[in-house]
Amino acid sequence: MDILDVGLRSAYVASWHAAPLLAAGGRGLIAFTSSFGASCYMHGPAYGAQKAGVDKFAKDMAVDLRPHGVAAVSIWMGMLRTDRTRRAMDAEPQKYAGFWEIAETPEFTGRLIAALYLDPRRMDKSGKVLIGAELAREYGIADEGGRQPPSHRAMLGGPVPAHPAIVE
Repeated sequence: MDILDVGLRSAYVASWHAAPLLAAGGRGLIAFTSSFGASCYMHGPAYGAQKAGVDKFAKDMAVDLRPHGVAAVSIWMGMLRTDRTRRAMDAEPQKYAGFWEIAETPEFTGRLIAALYLDPRRMDKSGKVLIGAELAREYGIADEGGRQPPSHRAMLGGPVPAHPAIVE
């Protein structure tokens, strides 16, 4: 449950504090990181609820922040190259064969967020859930060593767009 108590709450609290500062500047970007677990079963119900929750934050914050020139997005990352991931893969090498080679570095997502922030058309993406690997192809960004992480859309599904209705 920490993923809800800490993960989801932290995303909300951090963005709640950042939003007035960004709005005062008339420009900005709030970028949440999420995953395909928002739309398919992955790691259990709490994980899915947290990922769907940050996606919804991005969609709804985009509505509130648009008049202030602040974009809000959620970026679905692929499997990440972390020490924890390496340990899991080493513990079950048959289960994860071939995954390390296509896993993304955390820096890859950082470069995507930086490119999105610098994009003069970033408001066009505000309120959207973006697949990081697909955004990378659009921006011409590669991961370390020139690797191009694949999109897992075909295997795991894609983001659900927000309905255009706004009830205030």
